[in-house]
Amino acid sequence: MTTRLRLVALGLLAAAGLAATPGLAGADPAPAHRTPASVAADGSDLNYVYVQDDNRTTMAGDSRDIERARRLRQGKEPLLWFRDAGQAGQEYVIRDAVVLKQIETTWKPMRELGDAMGKLGSQQGELGQQQGAYGAQQGVLGARQGALAIREAALDMRAAHDSLTPAETAEVARQRGELRRQSKALAKEMRAFNAPMRDLSDRMAALGHELEAMGHKMETESRKAQAELRVVLRQAIASGAAKPVR
Repeated sequence: MTTRLRLVALGLLAAAGLAATPGLAGADPAPAHRTPASVAADGSDLNYVYVQDDNRTTMAGDSRDIERARRLRQGKEPLLWFRDAGQAGQEYVIRDAVVLKQIETTWKPMRELGDAMGKLGSQQGELGQQQGAYGAQQGVLGARQGALAIREAALDMRAAHDSLTPAETAEVARQRGELRRQSKALAKEMRAFNAPMRDLSDRMAALGHELEAMGHKMETESRKAQAELRVVLRQAIASGAAKPVR
């Protein structure tokens, strides 16, 4: 069984409804369906693989299409292979550098958005690590507060059930006072984390809003790139730059 695969800028799952393939990187518009003798409207039947070099491959289609495209590659050349189901599954290969550059230009806005979204995602990750560090410190303080509470409860039980001399009663009171002092100091340390935690939370929310806005923009750019890709492929077929695979 093969799986239909679609890539997004730098492996990001953009709102265009595409899914990333492990080991591949790139940005592509979702493909398009076709009119007679040319690639056309919605792309559901268009499979393609763009091999830029040994480390960068962008595709939309079946996983087995990658090997199909690589077998057609001559040396280390870049090429784009595609299959148009609207023409009984006719396959084409584009090696023309000008056409490949056109395709890269078509995808450039999505790549740039993908880069920007990746950077914002990294910033969110860094903020999350800071939140985690603060949380860990709060956890340590909380554990210390719990230990103090247990010790104070033990003193209360002793005072309630043991027959204490005045000196022992005074010592219990002194220890209780010391425990409460330490507990208040810990509570103050805990409160010191409130402001930076709120700041981190606000910054995380702001980044989330930016990512959401970029996601909407990615949808727009994806639709635009789809239309431009259809035009480039139609022109490549018409001009002969797209060579039929025999």
